[in-house]
Amino acid sequence: MTYFCTLASGSSGNSAFYCCGRQRILIDAGKNDRYLSTQLRRLGMGVGDLTHVLVTHSHSDHVSALPVLMKHSRAVLVCSYDTYAAIAAKLPPDPPRILFAPGETLLLGDCLVRTFSTLHDAPGSCGYVLGEGRESVAFCTDTGTVTGEIFAALQGSRVVVLEFNHDEAMLKRGPYPYPLKLRILSDWGHLSNAFAAQVAAGLCREGTETLILAHLSAENNCPGLAMEAASVALEKAELRAELVLAPRDGMCDPVFF
Repeated sequence: MTYFCTLASGSSGNSAFYCCGRQRILIDAGKNDRYLSTQLRRLGMGVGDLTHVLVTHSHSDHVSALPVLMKHSRAVLVCSYDTYAAIAAKLPPDPPRILFAPGETLLLGDCLVRTFSTLHDAPGSCGYVLGEGRESVAFCTDTGTVTGEIFAALQGSRVVVLEFNHDEAMLKRGPYPYPLKLRILSDWGHLSNAFAAQVAAGLCREGTETLILAHLSAENNCPGLAMEAASVALEKAELRAELVLAPRDGMCDPVFF
């Protein structure tokens, strides 16, 4: 059985889970180990069942649970060389690991994983496409823009997890300091609802059937605005897709293949 779900998605912590054949793959390990253990139990899994932990980048909302997780799991850590250099001091010594340069293709057991660079203010930041053909899930959050190379990596996946981080109007009039607003709006920050919605329409035109809206800001966005942006973009393009909101604290309904 192959399925995918997010376990947490937002500035307070991010994680997702992909089950494919004998592979039990965690993507990012934000929050804390107790939270992740609880969510995995809802899927009938435990930390000890994980075969791999993929990390997108080194920011704390994606790796805060990783040090404890690696102590209590035999899972293989999978991340870019630069990401590992940024987090290695916090991990147990010499953990089992697979390191790569973004753009490489990996074979994790019987699961093909393609990697691609994202544009974010963390060294070695990347996204993943897990699986092949109609069982593939593309995972892309924490990027300030979507280049042609990123779009090419995402297109054709049946399921795409795409960042809908902020509503630009909310961000600009909100309480964040001006330098932080500039960082979020930059090409090395996060995707706005409007930009992500246009990307989503393009992906659905290329075969994406399920779009998971992820990494919504608690301060600068709301679920209704993100869903509206995606819905309007698809309607204007005369396209259909299942839209799923990734909860900040909790699991989204698993997508089965």
